[in-house]
Amino acid sequence: MAKTKPEGTPKDAKATKQATLASFFGAPKPGPRPPSTNPTSSPATTNNGTRRPSSAAAGVGGPASSPVVRTTQGKDLVNKSSPLVGRKQNFVESEDELTPPPESGPSSAKANSSEKKKVIQVDEDKEMDDGAEEADGSPIKLGRRAKRKVMYVESDSDGSEEEVLIDYSSSGRKPRKSLKEDSDGDDFVLNEEDDAAMGKSFISIRSKKAAPRKGFIAPKPAPKKATTSWYDNNASTSAEASSSSARPGPRPLINNSRHNSGSGVSRSNDPDAIFLTQAERSKLEAKEQKREAEQRYAFLENPRDKEGHTPDHPDYDKRTVHIPKARFNIADKQNGFTAFEAQFWNIKQDHFDTVLFFQKGKFYELYENDADIGHQEFDLKLTDRVNMKMVGVPEQSLEFWIHKFLAAGHKVGIVEQAETAIGQQIRNKGKGKNNEPKIVNRELRQVFTNGTIVDGAYLSSDEANHCASIKEFVSDLDGTSAFGVCILDASTGLFDISAFEDDVCRTRLETMFRQIRPRELVYAKGNLSVNTTRMLRNILPSSTQWQSFKEGKEFCSAQETLEQLSEFFAVDHDEIAADKAPLPDAIRQYQENRVAMEALGGLLFYLRSLSLDKDLVSQSNFNVYDPIKEGKSLVLDGQTLAHMEVLVNGDGGSEGTLLDLLQRCITPFGKRLFRIWLTAPLRDAKAINDRLDAVEDLMNNETSFSNEFRSLCKGIPDLERLISRIHAGSEKESKFLNVMDTFVALQHGVEKLRTIAENFTSPSVAGLLRSVPDLSAHIEHIQSMYVVEENDKSILILPQPGADEECDSADATVAEIEQRLDAYLEHAKKDVDAQNIRWWHSAQGAKEIFQIEVPIVKDKVPKVPNNWIKQSGTKNCTRYYTPRLLTLKNEIQEARDIANTTRADFYKRLLAEFDRDRAVWLKTVRVIAELDCLVSLAKASTDMEDPKCRPEIIESPFAFVDFEELKHPSMSARGEFIPNNVQLGDTRPRQVLLTGPNMAGKSTLLRMTAAGVILAQLGCYVPASKARLSPIDRIQTRMGAYDNMFASASTFKVELDECAKILRDAGPKSLVILDELGRGTSTYDGMAIAGAVLHQLATHTLPLGFFATHYGSLTDDFTYHPNIRKMHMQTHVDDQLQQVVFLYKLISGVAESSHGTHVAHMAGVPAEVVLRAQSISDQFFNDFKMKLTQKRKSSLPIPGQADFAWLMRLVNGLMRDDDKTKAGLGEQLEVLRECIGRYEMS
Repeated sequence: MAKTKPEGTPKDAKATKQATLASFFGAPKPGPRPPSTNPTSSPATTNNGTRRPSSAAAGVGGPASSPVVRTTQGKDLVNKSSPLVGRKQNFVESEDELTPPPESGPSSAKANSSEKKKVIQVDEDKEMDDGAEEADGSPIKLGRRAKRKVMYVESDSDGSEEEVLIDYSSSGRKPRKSLKEDSDGDDFVLNEEDDAAMGKSFISIRSKKAAPRKGFIAPKPAPKKATTSWYDNNASTSAEASSSSARPGPRPLINNSRHNSGSGVSRSNDPDAIFLTQAERSKLEAKEQKREAEQRYAFLENPRDKEGHTPDHPDYDKRTVHIPKARFNIADKQNGFTAFEAQFWNIKQDHFDTVLFFQKGKFYELYENDADIGHQEFDLKLTDRVNMKMVGVPEQSLEFWIHKFLAAGHKVGIVEQAETAIGQQIRNKGKGKNNEPKIVNRELRQVFTNGTIVDGAYLSSDEANHCASIKEFVSDLDGTSAFGVCILDASTGLFDISAFEDDVCRTRLETMFRQIRPRELVYAKGNLSVNTTRMLRNILPSSTQWQSFKEGKEFCSAQETLEQLSEFFAVDHDEIAADKAPLPDAIRQYQENRVAMEALGGLLFYLRSLSLDKDLVSQSNFNVYDPIKEGKSLVLDGQTLAHMEVLVNGDGGSEGTLLDLLQRCITPFGKRLFRIWLTAPLRDAKAINDRLDAVEDLMNNETSFSNEFRSLCKGIPDLERLISRIHAGSEKESKFLNVMDTFVALQHGVEKLRTIAENFTSPSVAGLLRSVPDLSAHIEHIQSMYVVEENDKSILILPQPGADEECDSADATVAEIEQRLDAYLEHAKKDVDAQNIRWWHSAQGAKEIFQIEVPIVKDKVPKVPNNWIKQSGTKNCTRYYTPRLLTLKNEIQEARDIANTTRADFYKRLLAEFDRDRAVWLKTVRVIAELDCLVSLAKASTDMEDPKCRPEIIESPFAFVDFEELKHPSMSARGEFIPNNVQLGDTRPRQVLLTGPNMAGKSTLLRMTAAGVILAQLGCYVPASKARLSPIDRIQTRMGAYDNMFASASTFKVELDECAKILRDAGPKSLVILDELGRGTSTYDGMAIAGAVLHQLATHTLPLGFFATHYGSLTDDFTYHPNIRKMHMQTHVDDQLQQVVFLYKLISGVAESSHGTHVAHMAGVPAEVVLRAQSISDQFFNDFKMKLTQKRKSSLPIPGQADFAWLMRLVNGLMRDDDKTKAGLGEQLEVLRECIGRYEMS
């Protein structure tokens, strides 16, 4: 045992102690005496705490450059090759004071090292246990606890992994207080038996060389140096003669690392690393695993696409990644993938930008880059699985996580198991053992993007979810653009195709994209012009995802598109008889239009990359989309939709919009139809009146009809989307049953509603209900094909007995094996001589089934045959398998798996049979949607505050509008809102020149008038005491001051662009609203432009409209004009208090001023500034009026001169294209005739 020096020990005992220590470390050399203030350290340390082993450490069992090893006692052994061996040692001279080392200068590791070293780790607190004796009775007693600073240094040499230990205990850090006192009683003394035991242990260990690793070439050992060592070969005789009671040497720790081959060899295999602690070994293994993982997927460090392009290349395809083909050789255990890795990367290499959820049993897992996304963005726990980073989510929450990933802007794919584990075993039967490793087959089932979501469960809104594909052709002659656009609502399978030539402002394109607001935009790289791109960037939501594809290769040509369509349809008439559906009429209409077909081709390529083309295109649901619908509906172009806040408000939300105000639909498909109604109100007077009749009937019969309809449709599923999923054959059984139950309810409900509607005044509603097809025969046919088997956990749709031969055969096989199992159980009862044994099945999965459960009676386990195999048990029973039972279990599992497969096949056939009548089901859905919209209009009209009225729609060759006490629809519920009378056309002038100060309510009046027209032609009541109008064909607006940063257009440029569209497109049946035109430039230019535009509208274009302005001179210039009526917003002005009271009332006349200085005073502008501004304003007004008088060279005003010039061009046949308008020549001449003789009024 280790002993401590007792008090009063004689000098010869001390000599014995020093001799023993010398046998450990060699003879000490003289050195300077350490300061007495240093803490006491173990005598087994040299200067700076560095232990000096003998040359045997380098020569036995390891290379010349060996890493640091630690003994099980926590002390370090340093090879003789370490630069520390040659370091100058400073031992004390006195025998009594073997204290810790003195403070020293810089580490001597630099002194004898011939190689450049680098620091890799600093350990601040290496501690040695104080006086703790080994539990196994080791003769070695540990030293005092002491802290020292240790630094690991690694060689820069490529062939060496040498680590050198440097001690920085002399760095000046204060020792712990408890170690400041030196004590003679703590001297470390070893007797001869201790010496011999230590020597024998280390010799035994060093003599056992580790087996060389495969492919490893050990470096040549360093030459031995003459040293004194207590465990060298010369001392072995003494060691072997020591007492047999000495403690046996420590054994190397078992290496459990899975990285024992290749580049990731664990250092624990090194004979010099056998004394590492388990924590240190784990740390090293983790580093090696990380290094090996990085090496395994080196192709991810500098990724390239399949064409070899790097991310900075213009043709880089972020959807693919290049993986060397050799990696897919799973037979190559060194460099190839494992079977699962090969399966994963085979799918991932074509969907590199997609987050793939891999199904593994009851979980869905993400790997590598996908796992990083899940961990970093959603805090999913990151783990390692077969060398791959992985996060996982349970199957029950898959929809939740897909929705979250989509909301974050990611593409999401689902890779599902194409077979069960039993199915895999059946598939692999008969295959030899030398074949490739067998894993469950997995297939990419679906890829979700925000614009192509097909399952309504992943959509957060009932609104249509659009993906748009666009192709542009720019004319070399005049620079105008022609567009082909294909729009897809993947959730319903509806394709809309459109092609048109657009103006310079791209009015049709803007209108289309403001109507649909797509989630994704597909385009060809380099195809869209700069102006088109800027416009789309400006009007599309920031969340819209842009997907670009290569022109020609991916964005298909018109001919290639037709070839792809031939897979689904009979493109030529000769193919119609070949069991192919005919080419849809919408496609045939644009078959010769190149840009339209190329836009469709680009969308088809995108759908094919997402594995959605077959499910969606085969529905043949193609329509022609006309964004303007000229001649068919009231045209609300893109600017009008934005200015009037029809669909979205200025903040991009829906609060306060007309859609938010009027949409009261119950069904999801009704909500989508109502949006279409709102963007394209009716134009035909008869159609408007018919709809108003239906709405009025519904309002008068709300308690009977409307309430019955709401009760019928409450909670109704989105049938339109579900029918699309049924066509794809991917709808769940529970949802299919819900669809059938819904159609049964609709069949009965429609009959009740039809009975009520027969008593209505108008035949509109009853006629609509009569158009619903009779579903009873279709429902009966489908329901006769299946039966429902329901339990607590699932709902199964099974074929009627005798209806499906394959299912009947599979069920018979299962029943026959179950009978054999029951018979075997009876036989087992006899073997055990117990009648209370029974089958036991695990509640988790289908593997542990048909186990024989034998009860334990009175703590006595019944005796069972010797060939019974115990599987599990409790205190009350024991469960067994037998060899015969294992065979039967495998048979029943295989039979059940086959039965499940046949049932799944039957279910697909059932869905296909339902889909054969898809047109009938969809017609019913569309009638219910239309009825839902009518009920919504009736509900909105009923909830509208008084005054309200049914608008009187009159067919007339000239448009007119007459509202009395009109309010804005969104403000009608506010009692303080002041209504106004609005008359345009008929016996009144067609244009109103509106003046008044800021904040007087001019813009509200303009929006209110346009909203009243939209509501009236939509078929809704109007918030007015009287509404009388003829149908308007177009509403065009120029309101608000804003610039277009994306289009590089100033405020004034934006104003003129919109003004140009109005002058070009407006006609006598249009409603035009211009608010403060010309304010973006100088006063003179702005006034001149405003005057010229007003003259053109009132004399030649002839629309109804408001022209709001602050240019007071216009009221003087157009006093003569019979088609312009001067009106202003009434105010009360207190000049003394510099205040304006806004009365918000529209009255005839001209505002005396815009009262800008009064508004400035109300806004808090300093009084002296306001007074100075008023003085300048008065002076400017007088000077301007005088200049106009002096410059006038003719008594005929400038507008009159313009009229005369127009007449001269007309007479001489010199009319320009700019002179042509939609107004008839006779109408324009009639206006000019009224103007003659009135010019002197100006």
